Amino acid sequence: MENKYVITRKGIEEKSEKNASDVIREISTREELEEIIERMPFTQTIQAPNSKIRKEFYQTAMDKYEDLEWVKVIKSVHLRVEEKRYDEFELKYLEKAKEFLYGEIAVAFQIPFESVEAFLNETIEKQLQAF
Repeated sequence: MENKYVITRKGIEEKSEKNASDVIREISTREELEEIIERMPFTQTIQAPNSKIRKEFYQTAMDKYEDLEWVKVIKSVHLRVEEKRYDEFELKYLEKAKEFLYGEIAVAFQIPFESVEAFLNETIEKQLQAF
């Protein structure tokens, strides 16, 4: 199988295109993504005592450019939004993590980007019912 690569834009709050840089990384395989999807319900969230440290943890997770780290950010922010305890900056991290992760899932599973969230919800729900 031919390797696929993606260019991702570094930085969440870049003020200008000049300050941004690109990272080229190999897209995870379908098998790797299937394993990550299976682990999603059991993946720990990012915990921090305050907003400043939480923002640093999110940035560190994003800078690793790893699927599991993006899952942690998505899950952490999603739970904080549900609890209505989130800071505005967290929404930017949520969107960027979704952009990266969902883009890879869309390519690996050959589904439209817009359908990835529904695909994940359905897949995870089936896994939890079988569990």
